Amino acid sequence: MERVTVLVGHPELVGEQELLAQISAVSPRVDIRQNACSTPDEVAALLTGVDILFARSVPSHLDYGDRLKWVQLSGAGIDGSVDSPIFDAGWGIVVTSAAGVHAVPMAEYCLTVMSMLPRGFLQLFRDQQAKVRDRSHIPTSELWGRTVGIVGYGHIGREVARLASAHYMHILAYKRNPEVRQNSGYQWQGVGDPEGSLPERFFGPGELHTMLGEADFVLNCLPSTPETCNLFGNDEFRAMRESAYFINVGRGRTVNEDALVRALRDRVIAGAALDVLASDSGPLPADHPLWELDNVFLSPHISGTRFSAGYRARVCELFCANLRRYLDGEPLYNIASRERGY
Repeated sequence: MERVTVLVGHPELVGEQELLAQISAVSPRVDIRQNACSTPDEVAALLTGVDILFARSVPSHLDYGDRLKWVQLSGAGIDGSVDSPIFDAGWGIVVTSAAGVHAVPMAEYCLTVMSMLPRGFLQLFRDQQAKVRDRSHIPTSELWGRTVGIVGYGHIGREVARLASAHYMHILAYKRNPEVRQNSGYQWQGVGDPEGSLPERFFGPGELHTMLGEADFVLNCLPSTPETCNLFGNDEFRAMRESAYFINVGRGRTVNEDALVRALRDRVIAGAALDVLASDSGPLPADHPLWELDNVFLSPHISGTRFSAGYRARVCELFCANLRRYLDGEPLYNIASRERGY
């Protein structure tokens, strides 16, 4: 019986003996090495004799990766890794992402800001800072009966739809292939909308503006790919209702930030919650106009926290499911592609 060596380089799993035991229990063929790797160079230096890599970072090179067959990443997006040699066809390495592992905290973030923005919580907090209690300028609003348009109906969007349906909200979904309703990735029990049964309508390419005009909340869950770059611009924000809110938990590069600033400043839309920005590779400059707008909530890319116990359990569950499939010669979940960008 051929044995396989797994390098667990995931920093958040250091000391998680119960989760490591779950990996070991998948098969007696599995030998586990653990070494927390925070950088691509650290990962690359430890690949000698490794068949399977389970890590947050991709290796910077494959000088020692002659046995490497499969890389399971602990993050959902690969836009920062597509130039890595692991995607070069000549190596024959299968790369899988952790798409869906962040769906629970990210969906909770979305419902939180959807409740917060139209209830005037930004102004209420400013009042608190000014030691004022004034309800004369605070709008009254509720989620019941309102419409959320979800752009990118993957794991995150499906979990938002599940939570939103509990508030009796109307759900619209935009997909590149709207005829495919079922979720094809790994499915966590009780999470999301695996059959795609919750949206009242699906929209496809060429129909985005129609959906934007019907939504009270526009939720962007898109990955960063050549076809999604700057998908949201002046025309898209003008297609939205003046009373609508824009929420971005996808990727910053899917949005033309100048157009978004204009839409917020000129009240083309009512407001926004932005967990991701085009500048996420570095700090937002102190003179950036987003800091000064009173109708925007900014958070530092934390909606999909990787530090919770739930996240660690889900990412380990996904890896174990894929490890079983790998050992049995079955197709893996969440195979990533340089060409697709996710």
